[in-house]
Amino acid sequence: MFPPRRLLRGLIYVSILAFFVLFALLMANRRRIIHLDEFLPSKIMPLYFQPGSDSYVVDIAVGDCNILSKNSAKCGVPRASDGLYGDVGTNGGWVRVEKDLLLGKHWTSKRYLSVKRISSEYYERNRGDVILDIAVGDPEEDCAIRGNKKCIPKSIMTEINMKHIFNEEDLANLRDLNKDEKPNLQTDKSKSALEYNKDYEQRKNEKYKALADVQSTDSEKSEVSDDKKTSAASTNDKDASDQSKEDSSDLSSEEKETIEDTDSIDGLDKRYVEKSHHNLKNYMRIPSDQEIADSKWKKKSNNIWVKLGQATDDAVSGVDILFGEDAVDPRPNWDLARTPLKKLAYSSSLQPRLSIRKGEKVDYKSLNYLPKIQFNAEGKFKVLQVADLHFSTGVGVCRDPVPEESAKGCEADPRTISFLNRVLDIEKPDFVVLTGDQVFGDEAPDPETALLKAVNPFIKRQIPFAITLGNHDDESILSREQMMNLASSLPYLLATVGPEIVDGFGNYQVTINKNGSKKMGAVLYFLDSHSRSKQPKSNPGYDWFKESQVDWLQMQAMAKKDAVRGNSFLSMAFFHIPLPEYRNLDQPRVGQHKEGITAPKYQTKMREALGVAGVQVVSCGHDHANDFCLVDTQNQDSDAQNLMWLCYGGGAGEGGYGGYGGYIRRVRVFELNSNEKTIETWKRAENNPDEKFDQQLVVEQGSVVTSV
Repeated sequence: MFPPRRLLRGLIYVSILAFFVLFALLMANRRRIIHLDEFLPSKIMPLYFQPGSDSYVVDIAVGDCNILSKNSAKCGVPRASDGLYGDVGTNGGWVRVEKDLLLGKHWTSKRYLSVKRISSEYYERNRGDVILDIAVGDPEEDCAIRGNKKCIPKSIMTEINMKHIFNEEDLANLRDLNKDEKPNLQTDKSKSALEYNKDYEQRKNEKYKALADVQSTDSEKSEVSDDKKTSAASTNDKDASDQSKEDSSDLSSEEKETIEDTDSIDGLDKRYVEKSHHNLKNYMRIPSDQEIADSKWKKKSNNIWVKLGQATDDAVSGVDILFGEDAVDPRPNWDLARTPLKKLAYSSSLQPRLSIRKGEKVDYKSLNYLPKIQFNAEGKFKVLQVADLHFSTGVGVCRDPVPEESAKGCEADPRTISFLNRVLDIEKPDFVVLTGDQVFGDEAPDPETALLKAVNPFIKRQIPFAITLGNHDDESILSREQMMNLASSLPYLLATVGPEIVDGFGNYQVTINKNGSKKMGAVLYFLDSHSRSKQPKSNPGYDWFKESQVDWLQMQAMAKKDAVRGNSFLSMAFFHIPLPEYRNLDQPRVGQHKEGITAPKYQTKMREALGVAGVQVVSCGHDHANDFCLVDTQNQDSDAQNLMWLCYGGGAGEGGYGGYGGYIRRVRVFELNSNEKTIETWKRAENNPDEKFDQQLVVEQGSVVTSV
C-alpha cells in the first residue's frame, strides 16, 4: 500500500502528464500531423483543436462562353491543368460558382467565376501554397494614385507600407513624383498693381503702428521702476538677451501675434514644407516589385489579387458572389468585398461582389447559432410578423410609396430595411416570422442576394426567426426546394425543409418552452401554402393545402397534446396565402379590408384541421393592403363549435404593390403570455412606427376572444 500522500502526489504527476499528452495530441490533430477525427467525432473536440478546412482554395478565374456552350456545365470553367498545382485529378479541381455574372441578361453569352480547390489530404502531401486572402482592385481609384502604374490595390499597398520604414530612397522618389508639380498661385484680377501696392503699404503701416504701441507700453512699464532700469543697464550682453526673452514672455498672446505678423510683411508668405511623411495628404508610397513578390500578393484577371502562402486556420475556404451596391452578407466568417468586380456585369447597378469565407465551414445549426426559444421570466414571448418584403437584387423600385412625393429617388429595399430596423429597436422581439414573398421573383435574378438582405436585420441582432415561402419566392432561378434549402442553412433560422412525404417545402413546427423549464408553453406551426394552381383550367388561381399537410398537422398536434398531458398551451399557425375562410367578412373583425381576398377557390379541410389541432390564431400575408383580424366560427351553436382568429400581417415591403387609397406599409406583433394564457396583437406603420395601433386581445385564459 502506498501512503496517502505519495499516492496523491503520484496522481497529480499522472494527471499533469496526461494533460500534456492530450494537449500534444490535439495540437497534432489540429495541424493534421495525426488524424484523430478518423477515430473520434470531431464535434467532441474543443473548437480550437478541431482540424482546419477539409479543402483549400488555391486559384481563381473568370471565364466566358458563347451561345453554343452557355448551357454546358463546363461553361466558363478553366481546363483541369490550368492554375496552381495543375491537374489534381480526384483530389480537387475547378468548381464553378453557379451564378452568371451577367445575371442572364445577355442573350448570347454567360460569364462565370470559378475557384480551384484541393483536399486537405492533397495539401498535406504537397505542402504548396493556398490562397490566404483575396483583394479586389478599383482601377479608377488605384490607377489614379501617382506613380501606381501597375494599379496595385490601395488595400495591398497599405498592408505592405505598414511594415515599411520611410527612408531616404522613399524621400527621393517622393520628390521625383512631385518635381513637375507647380504651386497653384491665384491672383485677384479685379485689382491693378497700383491698387495692390497701396493696400500692401496700408496694411504694412497698420502693422508697424501696432508694433509701436506695444513698444510704447513696454517703455512706460520700464520707467516705473528705476531699480529695474539700472539693473538692466549694468548687465552684460548675455543677461540683456535673457531679460529680453523674459520681457517677451510677459506679452499677451495678442501682442505676440501682432509682432509675429509683422515678420511676413516685407516679403511673400513662404510655402509650408511638411517635415513628416505621416502628415502628407493624398500620398501613398508605391511598393517595389520585390516587395510585392515578398508579400506573396499576385495579380489574377479582372482586378482580382490573391495572397498565397502556407495554409493557416483562416485560409480562404469558400467564395460566393452577391450583386448590387446594397448587398450584405450577415453569415458569420463570411466577408463581403465592398469593391465590385467592375466591367464584368451587364448593368453597372448590379455589379458582382466577392464574398469570402475564411477558415472552416461553420455549422449554423449548432447551439452557438440556435438560442433557446422560451418565455421570459414574466411569462411573455413577443413575435414580430413581417409579410411581403418583396426584395430585389439591387436596391429595388418603390411601388406606390406613401406619400406620393417620396417616390422621387426612392430605393425600395433600403427604405424597407430602415423601417424594419426602427421596429426592431422599438419592439425588441423574441422571435420573427417571415410569411412569404421575401424575394420578388424576376426582380431578384440572384435570389440569395435578396434573401440575405431580408434576413440581415435579424441575424446581426441574433434574433431567432422562421420563414415560410410565398408565391414569388421561387419565380427566379431557384426552385421552391432550393429556396427552402438556402433559407434553412442560415444562422438563427429555425426553419426546415420538412418531411419528404408531406407536400411542399417548409412544413415544420417550433415549440416555445416556459421560462427555465422543458415544459411547452406554446407551439407555432409553419405551412407551405404553395404558389399558383397546377390545374389552371379546372381550378384557376392559387394552389391549396394538400391532404398530406392536413394529416401531418393533425399528427403533430396529437403528439403535442399527449406530451402536455391535459395542460393547455397557446397555439398559432403561419403561412403565406390566406384560407378561403378569410372571405367570411360578415364576422367580427379589426383592421382594414382594402382589396379582394385572393385565397384558393378550391376548398380544403385545413381550416377544420387547424381547429382540431387547437390553433387559436392564424396569420398570413399575400394580400398587401389587407391587415385585419377576423374571428371565424365553425359549427356555430353546436358541441363542435370552433373559434379561430384569422389575421393578416399587412405588406411591409416598398418593393411590393401598395395603392388602394394610399396603403402605408406595416408589420404585426403578437405577444404571448404563458402565465395568463393570453395572446395580444397590434401593428406598427412606416409613417409612425413609434405608435402601435389596432391593439386587441385575441386569446384570454386559453380561449378565443369573440368581442372586438
